[in-house]
This record gives sequence, structure tokens and C-alpha cells, in this order.
Amino acid sequence: MSTHDPVRRRLLKGVLAGGLTAPLAGLLARSARAQSGGAAAKVIFVYIPDGCSQPHWHPSGSEYDFSLPAMTQPLASVSDDLVFVRGLNMYSGGSTHEGGIRKVLTATNEVSLDVFIGQYYREQSAHASIHLGVASSHENGAGYVSYLGEEQPITPEDNPLRAFERLFGTPGEVSDISARRRLSILDAAQEDLARIRSQLGQTERDKLELHEESLRAVENRVLASAEEPIGSCANPDWNRSGWAVPEGYNTYPNYWNRDDQFAEVSRLQLDLSVLALQCDLTRVVTLQFSHAVSPTSLADEIGIDQRHHDSSHYDASNEDSIQNFIGWKRWYCAQFAYLVNALKNVETSNGSLLDDTVIFLCSELGHSSRHDHRDMPFVLAGRGGGLGTGRFLDFRSANGGDGESHSKLLVSLGNAAGIPIESFGYTGHGSGPLSGLYT
Repeated sequence: MSTHDPVRRRLLKGVLAGGLTAPLAGLLARSARAQSGGAAAKVIFVYIPDGCSQPHWHPSGSEYDFSLPAMTQPLASVSDDLVFVRGLNMYSGGSTHEGGIRKVLTATNEVSLDVFIGQYYREQSAHASIHLGVASSHENGAGYVSYLGEEQPITPEDNPLRAFERLFGTPGEVSDISARRRLSILDAAQEDLARIRSQLGQTERDKLELHEESLRAVENRVLASAEEPIGSCANPDWNRSGWAVPEGYNTYPNYWNRDDQFAEVSRLQLDLSVLALQCDLTRVVTLQFSHAVSPTSLADEIGIDQRHHDSSHYDASNEDSIQNFIGWKRWYCAQFAYLVNALKNVETSNGSLLDDTVIFLCSELGHSSRHDHRDMPFVLAGRGGGLGTGRFLDFRSANGGDGESHSKLLVSLGNAAGIPIESFGYTGHGSGPLSGLYT
């Protein structure tokens, strides 16, 4: 990080201190490499909606000898590549679905961790961070997990074909690079931007500069993709099923947001997440499945007629009523297992892409029927940054039996990504990383 980059310096101050002006030297006191014991990891954030039922989600047993209950049973085949974490609570900020999705990756910061990591490494890849969705924008009144700044959510790209085109591009009609630069929207608008900038306060100028940087990154990516292929990823074998939007389709909802397309779009977006890291297009991918208060129905796929959010409001005293919700969570866990195996199948100089990556599976609620933010359903995967896998870590006894803050887990993920932070957002239960994650 260049210390002469004022926007980046202010971003670090605001994000790491949760909006406070603590000295940067104090915030960056600890070496990330010393924290993680390995090279900086690539990171995938995977969000699934509407919480869980803890007895049916969390393992039972000891750190290395544990068994999985019904909801997470599909993860048994990849459990050696996972870390199950229990006893983490999300404090402060809003409550219920909307507050939970707002803070699961922010811990009440203005900027979410995925965006923060991406901005930290933005000069090293074509895309600072990539945000994909599966029907994440369909009937979404509860919000998104990624934030560029205060109340500036990022809407994921739900159409996998459009996402692929944005990542890999197509050769442009204008071959001369200088001619294409003359077509830059930002260059043409500099006079107007300067006038607007002169009328803004420092906070708003920072936001404008971040937006300009994001647009410039898109322009540079288009130029790069038109000039030369991306190594072995010049012609990636991706959409093997030939999935496409039917010609002339113009019906609500968008074809890619339909329930009967949810499973296929899920698989395409999972494959695209792996491909983006494999091709070094970014260091950070966020994949948001649906959204809080999810209206999704997968009757044909999993044989459950009840919509996801409806099933999450089971009667906790009636075990029979929870079976639909268990079926839903098993389906999501199967998708996560697919992602883990897909990363394992990509060879790298360190072994596999899974060895270079950390994945964070999260949701916005703890107990779905109570709408609380305690004992959250978090799972980690991969060995990036030296994560010690094949374990179950229970933090319920921490802080006198109150549990640990999930913000410490976010610190740990930032450290694994190579960023020496001591805090990220909420610090009411202390700062520093979550103990025991890394070997």
C-alpha cells in the first residue's frame, strides 16, 4: 500500500477503526503473515439466507472428533477441508434480518470486508472484488451483504452470462489503444467531476473518488481484455450446459431469477467464482444466494413446496415442522461442498486452489425462528493463510459464557488475506483475531 495514496489511507482509517480516527500505526500493529503463518490467501464469501436451527446445524463432539447433524451432513465428505465455528455473536447494529445482512460482513463498519480486501489489493488484479448473485435482487427488500461505503450496498450480478462477459470481455472494434482511451467516459467528464468535487465536503469527495476508481478499473479491464488474452484462461470452458436466456424472453421475473433456474444459475455462479480466482482476475469473490427473507421455492429440485423464508419460521417445539428447513439447508450445504471440491480440482504451485484460498460461509441470523444474531451458522473452508482444517471450534464459553464477537473472525479473515489489521468494526468484546484458527 502506498502511504501517498490519500483515499486509501483514509479508507484504512475509517474502516479499521469503525469510523474513528485512531492512528494508522496502532491499527496495523501486527504482522498478517505472523498471524496466519502462510502466504496471503484469496477469499470467497458465500452468503445463504435466513439463519439456521442450531441443534440441526452445529457439530457435536470435540475439536478433532465431531459429528454433523442433519443440516450440515452434506459437508461430511469435505469436513477435512473445513472449520466449523460455534459461539460467535453479531453485536451492535440493527436487529433481525435487515440488521443481520447489513453487518455480517461489516461488523457495523461503513465498508464490508470483501470490498476492503479488494481495495487493498486493487492494483494487483483486473477487478478489486467480484460480486455475484443467485436471484439476489429478486424481490429483495432486506438488503445486500457488500458495502462500498456508508449506506452504499453493492447489488450482485445475478445473470451469469453478463457476469462472464464483464470478467472476460470480448475484443473491441477499436484496436488502437490510444483511440480507446479517447473514448473514456471518465476522461471526458473530468471537467464536470472537478466542478462537483469542489462543492463537496471531504467525506463526499472520498466517496466520489472511490466511485471514480471503480469505473476506471472497469475501463482498464476492458482495455486489457481487448489487447491480450489472460493466459490459459483465454477461452475458458465454463458454460458446458449451454445455459442461455430464451430469445425474446421479456417476462417478469428475469429469466435468471426464476425459481426453476435457481439451481442451474447457482452452479454457473459457483463455477465462475472458481474461474475468477483461477485466472487471477481478483483476490476476492462474494457470492450471495438469494437474500434475507428469501422467497425462493425449489419444489422440483428438492421436493419441498414451502418457500425458504416460510420454512425458517418453524415451530421450535414441533420437530416435524422443521423438516422443510432442514431440507433447504442441506441443499445449500451441498452447493458449498461443490465449491470446495471445485477449488480442490484446480492445481496450483502450492497444491490446489483450495490451498491458496479461504472461504467464509455465512448467514444473517442465528436461530431463524427467534430472529437473533447469536451462535451464528459460520463455516470456514480452505487452507489459505495457514488455516488449520478438519476441526470444530466452540467459543460459547468465552467472555464468561457470552460467546465471542464475529468481528474477530472478520479480523482473522483480513489477516489471512495478508492485511495486518487489529480490529474491524465492533470492538465491544475486544479486538484482535479469533484465537485458534491458524496452525
